[in-house]
Amino acid sequence: MSSPDTSTVFLDLDETICEHPRSTADRLADAFDAAGVEPFFDVPDFRRWLARVTADSTVELREECFTGIADEQGRDPADALAVARAYEDPDPTAVEFLPGAESALDALAASHDLALVTNGDRETQRAKLDALGIADRFAARTYAGSTGVVKPDPEPFHRTLSALDIEASEAVHIGNSLRSDVAGAQAAGLAAVWLARVEEDGDHVPEYRIDSMHDLRTPPWTN
Repeated sequence: MSSPDTSTVFLDLDETICEHPRSTADRLADAFDAAGVEPFFDVPDFRRWLARVTADSTVELREECFTGIADEQGRDPADALAVARAYEDPDPTAVEFLPGAESALDALAASHDLALVTNGDRETQRAKLDALGIADRFAARTYAGSTGVVKPDPEPFHRTLSALDIEASEAVHIGNSLRSDVAGAQAAGLAAVWLARVEEDGDHVPEYRIDSMHDLRTPPWTN
């Protein structure tokens, strides 16, 4: 369990620090339309499968997720592949801070070291950091998507701890996914702070819950 002496805060990037103006739901709807396929799953299904699969590229990751969903629903995998290939990745520079995220980084950095632990690949995620002007905020940056081993695997967290030469007991991790962020952090021995923007079903119970990045003006582990 974390304590007021926690020295380092790990943070997820997508849907925790930043988001795109057009939602994943919008892009998924466009992909179904472009592929000429009647929608047979939604964003929660997509996110549920993201935590289950690994791949060498974002296209392959979507293909694995969408065909997995098709299989469990008895749908034609060809439809899933068509939707996956029609899905357009957003421009990584077209991102904006979540409400309260920029001020949260300022507040946390006043008393903690910050580290980034993201499932995205290095090139894409670095473009987002540069667009937001926060690349230099982090003492360490771990791009799990560049290695093929992604959260909830504890390896990205272990790698970040090693880079900073700290113990898991000295850090907390903040992220929006119970399945990836909370489960991964806890598997690595870190306390987890769940940003509960969208309710999820899951077996993993975070040590702390926040409903907005504004809540980090007073970090919950210091109360």
